[in-house]
Amino acid sequence: MSVISFEKRACNAIIQGASDYKKMFLEHEYIIYSPDFVKQPYYVINALVTNYLHLTGVNTTLSTYDFFNMSLNGTLSEKDFDFTKPNKSAKSVRGSVRQKIQALASMPLLFSNKLLATEDFTKNSMTCSLATADNKITMGFVNDIDAKPKTLLWGNELNKANAVNVALVLRRNRSSEIFDTIIQGDTRSLLRFISKCILK
Repeated sequence: MSVISFEKRACNAIIQGASDYKKMFLEHEYIIYSPDFVKQPYYVINALVTNYLHLTGVNTTLSTYDFFNMSLNGTLSEKDFDFTKPNKSAKSVRGSVRQKIQALASMPLLFSNKLLATEDFTKNSMTCSLATADNKITMGFVNDIDAKPKTLLWGNELNKANAVNVALVLRRNRSSEIFDTIIQGDTRSLLRFISKCILK
């Protein structure tokens, strides 16, 4: 029985993760709402192809666009990336990637599980406008016009003192103008969201 190298395992996970990322983030947009948000009342998650590389933790000379598309079509190989990062040892980067590929496998269920969120999330040198976490992974987003994925971490990395409950997650297809699916929350949360954020 042959042993699969870590590089190959990482490559396989990145390829599978690209398919999940496309279905979850490139085919849909989301609204994340909590009545306890302070910076803004809600966040619209609108991801790009070029955000995917950040979630994997690897280094590559490929453009972020080419990296995603090669991952999606299954042509990415171990020669297309490495574990070299400024001021970090290869061992440290490999450890980070190991956790990120675990998190990639759990990513499709992120918005389906009970969510916590933190605004102005910081982890090591990483700063995000918003981070959400379930019981397995944490995803951080940077907010420009809309929020876009910036980092993916294994485990719940939110500061419990600053974490708030997410009351509502809405979804729409990219081709739709209407957020027509409630992924998380109930009618009461939806009415509160409409009253507080739309009808004010």
